[in-house]
Amino acid sequence: MKPRELVLALRAMGLTQKQIEQRTGIPQPTISKIGLGRVSDVMSRHYIALLAAYEQQVREEALKSAARALRQPSADE
Repeated sequence: MKPRELVLALRAMGLTQKQIEQRTGIPQPTISKIGLGRVSDVMSRHYIALLAAYEQQVREEALKSAARALRQPSADE
């Protein structure tokens, strides 16, 4: 995924730019610029931080989904 796609995906998962900043260490104005496509060359450390935040969020979403599925009674019960 490209940096802009990572920012947009994190936003679509419900994270604010401030939360992305807290998870990545990338200043919020820079996150905004990346999300808007106004940064043509993202530093590799920013890309790695965005990718790590995205992977973490995907894992968290999967765990939440699994926990919800375990709490719901099955149709067989």
